[in-house]
Parts: sequence; structure tokens; C-alpha cells
Amino acid sequence: MNQIELTLLPSTLVDLAQLVSWEKQAEVEEFILPNTYQQHVDMMAQDNFLYLSIFQSDRLIGFLILAIEAGGDIEFRRIVIGHRGQGLGQLAIQAMEYYCLEHFACQRIWLDVFDFNERGQHIYRKLGYQEFKRCQHGEHQLLFFEKHF
Repeated sequence: MNQIELTLLPSTLVDLAQLVSWEKQAEVEEFILPNTYQQHVDMMAQDNFLYLSIFQSDRLIGFLILAIEAGGDIEFRRIVIGHRGQGLGQLAIQAMEYYCLEHFACQRIWLDVFDFNERGQHIYRKLGYQEFKRCQHGEHQLLFFEKHF
């Protein structure tokens, strides 16, 4: 069986149109609070946000959004994979962790996920993230997960 290799590269403005399109897919939109193209452009321009495009060979397959915090923490804001159910999200998260360790010497990555996103919770737990907090967000709960390095 061939090992799938993913490459993470800083996203470009050209890539953002695809991100916005993927965010609007029904199976993605229910789990996130999607942004407009302009909101992404504005966030991308800020020093503390990092947009990473996920490539498999030369094909763009998804995006990661990270918020770089003081003290070696990184907030894992978003992952969007264009075609779900192939295990690419898990591989992308592992690649993101390696990227964060290599480029930022991060000590902790944290994220939040809606309580109804059981698939996401399963993946995060499988990858070693542990729940550390919950809070109410509208009619749902947000679960906060972290992983220390």
C-alpha cells in the first residue's frame, strides 16, 4: 500500500476562492461558521493567522487555519478538506502538528468542536487530543480539546 504524502504550503489569495467554495458545502458548513472571501483576506493579512493549503501531489485538497498565540500555543481554527471520507483530514492534522513543531516550536495545539460533530471528536481523540473544557454556544456546546508537545 502506498503511503499518502501531503504537503502544507502557505495559502495564496488565489487559493482562497476554493476555500470559500468548500466551506459552503453542506457537509462542511454545518460544522463551522463559514467566512466570506473578504473575511478570509482580512484574516490572512494579520500576522497571527496562518493559512496553509494542503496539497496531495500538485492537487489542492484542503486548507488549515491556525492562530499563533504567545507562549508557544497554537489555536487550530479550521480544517476543510475538499473530498471527505478518505482519511486525508487525519493525515493533514498530523502534517500540521509536525509543521507547528518545526516552524514555531509549539508546546500546545488546541481547538474547539461542536458537540454534534462526533466524527471530529473521534478523530481528535484518536490523534491524542484531550478535552479540557466545554461552553455553551447557542443551542449547542463547544468542546475544547488540546494536545501538548
